Amino acid sequence: MRPRPSGPNGPRPLTDREAEIARRVRRSLHLPTTMSEEEVAKQFRDSVAWRRARLMLASEELRRRLGDALGPLASWMRGQAQSLLSRAQRAWRQFRG
Repeated sequence: MRPRPSGPNGPRPLTDREAEIARRVRRSLHLPTTMSEEEVAKQFRDSVAWRRARLMLASEELRRRLGDALGPLASWMRGQAQSLLSRAQRAWRQFRG
């Protein structure tokens, strides 16, 4: 559940993530750059454009995290594949002559 947009001290400031989503929405809808992130968030927070920008940001973050997590495994698998390939090439050369 998202935090309340306003409290006893007035509207709360946007989080870094919300500000990034607002910038993406502003770019995707070709809004003027003079329009602040707060204005964009206030006007488009429950729109399809906001949800799409939020999902795109989440997918980019997930892709980056998976890449970071699986990088060592991919490196190990490349090493194993290269080792297997070189052994197969040596065996083929011995078989042929």
